[in-house]
Amino acid sequence: MAQAIPRTTIGPSRGVIARIRERHGLGAAIQFIAHWLVNRVLFFDWLHIIALERDSVRPFDSKLSRHVRSRFANRTDLLAMQATPELDIDDAKLELFDRGDECLLSYVDDRLAGYTWIHPQGEPELIPGLVISIPHDYLYNYSGLTVPEHRGLGLQPYRHHLVLDSNRWGVRRGLIGFVLHTNFASRAGQGKSGYRNIGSIWVVGSRNHFLAVFSRSLRRRAIRRIQ
Repeated sequence: MAQAIPRTTIGPSRGVIARIRERHGLGAAIQFIAHWLVNRVLFFDWLHIIALERDSVRPFDSKLSRHVRSRFANRTDLLAMQATPELDIDDAKLELFDRGDECLLSYVDDRLAGYTWIHPQGEPELIPGLVISIPHDYLYNYSGLTVPEHRGLGLQPYRHHLVLDSNRWGVRRGLIGFVLHTNFASRAGQGKSGYRNIGSIWVVGSRNHFLAVFSRSLRRRAIRRIQ
C-alpha cells in the first residue's frame, strides 16, 4: 500500500528534481521540494481521494478477450508470486489477504500479466495509523500492477470491470482509492483510468500521532477517520 514519505534530513538529489520538472513541470518540482522541507520539521502529507464510477471505466478491447483471462488469487498463488520480487507481494499483502482482502489476477496467453487488490470491508488503512470508512456501495481499490511487457493493452480497466461485475460483494457503484500529492505520475494517470478527485485528507503531526483533516466533500460522503 502507498506509504507517506518519511521525515529525512537527506535532501532530494538534483537528478530527481530535474526529472520531476521535466516530466511534470516547475510547479511539481517546487511542491516536491516544499514537501521535503516541511517534513524535516514535522510529518505532513496530502492525500487525494479518488473515485471511479462504474460508467466511467474505460472499455476493454474485445479483440483481446480470447487471449486474456482472470481469476481471484488464493494464498498458494501469492506465496508463489513472492519468488518474483518485481511482483511486489510482501508479507504485508499476505496479511491483508488473510484479513479478507482480495487480489484479482489477469493472464495473457496463460502468462501472469498483472493484478488488482481490493479491500471489500469498507474500512481501509490508507497509511499506517489512518483507517477510514468508505460508503458501503464502493470498494477500496489499491496496489494495481501490470507487468511491463503487457502494458498498453488496457488490462487495468479490464480488471476494474471484472471487479465491479463480480457477484462476490453484490452490485457496487464504483471504486475508491487515493494518491499522494507528490506522486505526480499517478495523479496524471488517474484521469486516464477514469478516476476523478472527490476530496482531500491532510495529515500533520508525527508519524505515530497525527491529526487528519477531511475536506467537506468527503465528510458529505460519510468518509471519515476510524480511531
